[in-house]
Amino acid sequence: MRKLELGGVIWPDVNENFTTLAGQLNFLQKALTKEDTPQLQNLVLLPLLTSTGTGPDTTLEQLTEGRIPYLAQDSLPNYLRTKLDLEIEKKEHFVSTEVNRISEHNLQQQICDLNNLSDALSEIIQTSRDSWDEVNPHPRLPENENKELVKLMSALETGKGLRSNNRKRG
Repeated sequence: MRKLELGGVIWPDVNENFTTLAGQLNFLQKALTKEDTPQLQNLVLLPLLTSTGTGPDTTLEQLTEGRIPYLAQDSLPNYLRTKLDLEIEKKEHFVSTEVNRISEHNLQQQICDLNNLSDALSEIIQTSRDSWDEVNPHPRLPENENKELVKLMSALETGKGLRSNNRKRG
């Protein structure tokens, strides 16, 4: 960058280096996409060296962009874990057995009860909203020369002028 600022760049060399780099990247991409090349995501990466201290490892922190401050014996299993903790696994198993234990009839009954409850709650909210609107009407919006703005503000505040998309398109 300093050379660019001072103007001491030899552009044919820069162009040649860029062409070389682009060619190497292209070769690498072709080599990695061949069928006989193993999939890199299927390979396991294990650390060869762990930190002995409990403080942060500045080199590792810089390499991982601050995501892993240190890699010690006590934290290593958490980073490499592919299986759930035993406690979480037991809870998940309990929940799945509870789900499988409920019969189809009971499940349909619970769904029906939940739908009835939500319909009743929706009706209570709507009647409360209607009675509130009767007692406390919305203040009138100031008259403005821009009628579209007034329509938009009215739709945002009170929902007036909104249409549902339930009608069939033909």
